[in-house]
Amino acid sequence: MSVNIRAVTREDAARLAEIYSQPATQQNTLQLPCPSVELWEQKIINYPNVGHIGFVAELDGLVVGNITLFTQKVVRLRHVVSFGITVDSHYTRRGIARQLIDFGLDYAFNWLAAQRVELSVFTDNQAAIALYQHLGFVVEGTQRQAALKNGRYQDTIMMSKLASEYFCEVPT
Repeated sequence: MSVNIRAVTREDAARLAEIYSQPATQQNTLQLPCPSVELWEQKIINYPNVGHIGFVAELDGLVVGNITLFTQKVVRLRHVVSFGITVDSHYTRRGIARQLIDFGLDYAFNWLAAQRVELSVFTDNQAAIALYQHLGFVVEGTQRQAALKNGRYQDTIMMSKLASEYFCEVPT
């Protein structure tokens, strides 16, 4: 299944608020519950000011996923890009996350001159960890009690992929 990936627009705010309100998204991202459409509109408007670059995945004209690349303003970290991603819970396990990540990696390495793309994932999110490893991300370590989830501080895993690893891959 191929999705259309495009830049996020302010008009996507309502759909993103819906997706980020889903229980599965709440469990596996660092977003707060019940985001408003206005909150998402302000986030999207403010992306250029904070170094965020957002994209959405559309299937038959419906936004079904989102990836946001986070660039660094600190000069000595400008080579690092991180990202946040989610897919509507009604559309998981269809390859949408993989397509979004592939797009994000291409954008980061080929257009932002990134040398490193990194992410943090909850240790109990085994499906995401497996996908990231399949895409060549390497586990760097565990951050103990790094993020609040369900009222308790949970461990996260740091993973990364380097430009040298990206450019020497054989396309699948």
